[in-house]
This record gives sequence, C-alpha cells and structure tokens, in this order.
Amino acid sequence: QPARMQAVEEYAIECAIAKIVGSEFADYVADEAVQIFGGNGYSAEYPVERAYRDARINRIFEGTNEINRLLITGMLMRRALSGHLPLLPAIQRTMQEVLAPTTPELEVEGLLEREKRIVAQAKKVALLVAGAAAQKYREQLAEEQEIVGAISDMAIEIFLMESALLRALKLSARRGMDSCAVQVDIARTYIHDAMGRIELLARQAVSALAEGDELRVQLAALRRFAKFAPMNTVAARRRIADALIHAGRYTLSE
Repeated sequence: QPARMQAVEEYAIECAIAKIVGSEFADYVADEAVQIFGGNGYSAEYPVERAYRDARINRIFEGTNEINRLLITGMLMRRALSGHLPLLPAIQRTMQEVLAPTTPELEVEGLLEREKRIVAQAKKVALLVAGAAAQKYREQLAEEQEIVGAISDMAIEIFLMESALLRALKLSARRGMDSCAVQVDIARTYIHDAMGRIELLARQAVSALAEGDELRVQLAALRRFAKFAPMNTVAARRRIADALIHAGRYTLSE
C-alpha cells in the first residue's frame, strides 16, 4: 500500500494538469456546441443542453481546478527543495543567462525545430517567474495565490506544448510527414498561441513581484526569452478545419 501511494504521488502533478485541462476543454467544447445550435442549444430536445449542464460540474468535483492549480506549483516547489526535482539549478542557470550578453541564435532547419526552440524558451520564462517568486516570498509563496496560479498556468501550457510537439514528431517519424500534416499544424498552432499566453501570464506576475530597476531588468529578460517569429495560425486553422470537414468525422484520435 505505501508503495502504491508513493507511485500515485509521483504523478500527482500530471494528474492535476489532466484534470484541469480535460474539464476546461470539455467546458469550452460544450459552450461552443450550444453557440452553434443557437437557441435550440437551450432546449432539452437537443443533446447539447445536457452536455452543457453536465460539463460544468467537472471543474468542481474531485478537487476544484483552483485547488489543483495550487497543488501543481506547491508540488513542484516541494520536490525542488527536497532535491527530487532539479528545479533550483535550472532556475539558477536561467538567472545567470539573464545577466549574460545576448548572442544571436542560428536558424536550424528541420521538422518543428522552431517549435522546439519556443518550448525551450517558454520553460525559461516560467523558471524566471518561479525564481523571482521564490526569492521574494520564500516559505510564504503558497499564500500568494495569484502568483501561484500564474506559475501553474504556465506549467500547464508548457506541458501541453511539449506533449503536442512530441506527439507530432513521433507520428511523423512513424507515418511520414505527408500523412501527419494536420497533426503538425495543430502542434505548431497550439505552441505559438500558448507562447503568447505564457508571455502575458509572466508579464502580469513579474509586475506584481518587482518594481523600479528590478522590474525593468525582469521585463527585459522576459522580452528576450519570449521573443519568437510568429506563424500564420489563421491559415493553419483553416487547413485543420478543411481536413476534418473533408473527412466528415473526427480523425485525430487514430
């Protein structure tokens, strides 16, 4: 029994992320379905009315999403302090990089190479905020729920970014690029959109953590780490939608 509980705790962060993401995405899909049905979406004669009501409870039971967000950052920090997770050395390396002179990065060719770099930069942004928060609040960080929530949301986005990236690369290696163009478009679109959300979260958190010269230094570091060349996500979304419409069914779970 203790071994089983230890195994469960090992994946507590991933479980919290899965619960938050699954429930909030389900809520979003149900809400969009009601919008598509229009006034009929409110009628019990149509299935989306029930789906809309049922989806809402998922963000509450089995641990509210707010509690799970607190758990994510709390578990990360506890594992870092215990040495179970090499988070503190990563934060220190990021802080050292902030003080180092900027060097131009060479463009690397290859499938999703730009997206790999964006994911790596997103991790540095999250480490920058986590380091600043830990340095300012130390043991009282858990009481700063807005900052903890921002760090958790960045961790969630990075988890999803990297998951999409690795899945697209794995599928492309197994099936070939031509048969995985839609999955690659999905991965690229999500990664580029998520980086924008991470930058906004980081900017809000940093503005609450510092002021004056310290704030200017941290914002400069944020601009450095969050810099990336945007892609045409409108065209990518159209390609994704066209592929699903042409298939006449949902094909992405295959």
